[in-house]
Amino acid sequence: MSHHIDFSAPLDGVTVVDITTSLGEYAGRLLADLGARVIRIGIPGTTPARRVFMNAGKTIRHDDTDLDALLADAQILITSEAPAVLQSKGLDPAEITCRHERLVHLAISPFGLTGPYADRPASDLTLLAAGGLLALAGDPDREPVRAWGEQTAVIAGVHAATAALIALHVLETEGYGQIVDLSVQEAVAHSIENAAQYFDLEHVVRRRAGAGPREAGTGLFRCADGWIYLVGGLGGKPLAWDAIVDWLIEGSCSGADELRAERWQTPQWRRTSHANDRFRELFEAFAARRTKAELFAAGQRRGISIAPVSTPEDLLADPQLVARDYFRVIDADGDPTVIPGSPYRFRHSAVGPGDVHTTTDVEPVRSR
Repeated sequence: MSHHIDFSAPLDGVTVVDITTSLGEYAGRLLADLGARVIRIGIPGTTPARRVFMNAGKTIRHDDTDLDALLADAQILITSEAPAVLQSKGLDPAEITCRHERLVHLAISPFGLTGPYADRPASDLTLLAAGGLLALAGDPDREPVRAWGEQTAVIAGVHAATAALIALHVLETEGYGQIVDLSVQEAVAHSIENAAQYFDLEHVVRRRAGAGPREAGTGLFRCADGWIYLVGGLGGKPLAWDAIVDWLIEGSCSGADELRAERWQTPQWRRTSHANDRFRELFEAFAARRTKAELFAAGQRRGISIAPVSTPEDLLADPQLVARDYFRVIDADGDPTVIPGSPYRFRHSAVGPGDVHTTTDVEPVRSR
């Protein structure tokens, strides 16, 4: 008995109209990676590298002439501005979905389409603060530190693409479109690591802890060719502490025997500044003779949570990423460019970033 294998991309036949600012363009990139035909109208002011990465696989138009004709043949519209701005541009979600009942309007906005903050101005910095993530970044006795690279746009894109797929499933099974109201503030709040669980389970409000470790055996440590991150314990629980001590002793680390002493078995002592300083002295003397790759491989064999702090050059040469063909070379309007690939892989479908094409003539396609 033969089985037919469908080699088409998951979103083959789906058309997406992307009219986003930089806040929402990653959602379209993720859908393009899945095989959707994404028509990008306009490009916000941004760096060339970001422009290429965020718009890989999209067809770019610089005007919105005949927008209604495009939407009539599309399944998804993506916008990323506040409701008052959308209304001024003729993109009010209620009006759009009234004219196009079989359209999913993925309306990304800083604070959602309703509520007292709906039309407030916002930036990456203010959204990180409003969502709570900024409060966890930086030294506890100084101002918070914003993560590099407009992370709110990436967070919004991941949440928005997930929501769009759910709404697309409803469209294809139930036959109707809908407005997907995605607040970037809420998406950021959903991404604050385990801060919510700390409060829920332990009634503790997490604060920023800075770069320094709070427990011996955990933190950033220098090695022969850079840095590694090691997790020997968290929350007072030893986790891989014994495995790390064995590793140091077997590796002829001078002085490591003292880590067998009874006081090192108590979380109270391991959390003291003296214990942190002494462990750092011992481990960095041990690591100074070993590379990131050597430490990573040896730690993994011992069941220790350890990771190299990779530079861009390290990542481009990473054996696993190279073997999986993660980085792709695309044609960005005639310029070959290396960019990161898709965050997903399918067994029978080739997905991933495609070339960036600029055009002024986009033919409508038959709806899926």
